[in-house]
Amino acid sequence: MTLNDVKILLSENNIVFDVREFENETAYWHHVSMFPYTQNAKTCKVIALIIRSNNGRNDIELQFNAVDSTFHFEELWFGSYGFEMFDCNEEMLADDLLDRIKEIQSGNFVVIIANGLKNRRWLGDACFDLNDEDDTFGRQGFEKAMRRINKPKGLLSRLLKTQKQYEIYDWNTYQCIVK
Repeated sequence: MTLNDVKILLSENNIVFDVREFENETAYWHHVSMFPYTQNAKTCKVIALIIRSNNGRNDIELQFNAVDSTFHFEELWFGSYGFEMFDCNEEMLADDLLDRIKEIQSGNFVVIIANGLKNRRWLGDACFDLNDEDDTFGRQGFEKAMRRINKPKGLLSRLLKTQKQYEIYDWNTYQCIVK
């Protein structure tokens, strides 16, 4: 899908967005992620359609990369969580984007991002659908992950003086835990 196609799609569905340009993919990835891996970043211009969230910090962003003189859809982001939609069927992409945006805006989609502050690197991420009964990526999986995050540091972590930052957010709330 092109940038213009998605602008029309969002407007027809009364989804308000802002537009922002970036000189290349490296600059864009630094915008969405604390410690991005940019070795494979493309040198093309990037335009992002930004749908502002209620949490005031982690927005929905649709990334478009320049191919010749047209901008084509590249990725859907919620904060620094990428959905890896690059292999979506082109005919289904519009419906998939709308479904995912509505799912995020429902507030039942929660993301956890972990970053290592000492070594300045991304450690991992996970997304949870609180309406799902799945033990790993449903409500139970989220509660288990939060218990693990809130557990006191172990002896090895204290000795190595590791410091991790966890960002936990949904459409309406944002929480940052550093330990």
